[in-house]
Amino acid sequence: MSLFRRRTTWTLADGVAMHAAAPDRVRIPSDEAKAAVQVGDRVKLVVEPDTGLAERVWVRVTEVGDGELEGSLHSDPAELRGLHAGDTVRFERRHIVAITPG
Repeated sequence: MSLFRRRTTWTLADGVAMHAAAPDRVRIPSDEAKAAVQVGDRVKLVVEPDTGLAERVWVRVTEVGDGELEGSLHSDPAELRGLHAGDTVRFERRHIVAITPG
């Protein structure tokens, strides 16, 4: 990786809004399934960079709070610069688009 590449700024996509906009194309877990997420589970989130294409990433959950969860990125994203496996990601249940139990 070149030292001159710029770090990509990004936000997490709202999976609930994505599903509402295209329910036939975007499926998300039920509210009950998202409420049952616990430490050790893997969740898929959609990262939207300021420029370029969105990328789906897996995050292993390390903390579960009432409103916010925290996890570590499972692998390096293919396109996003400055985001690496092991990085901490904070998110809400509305961001979850898939769940794999731990």
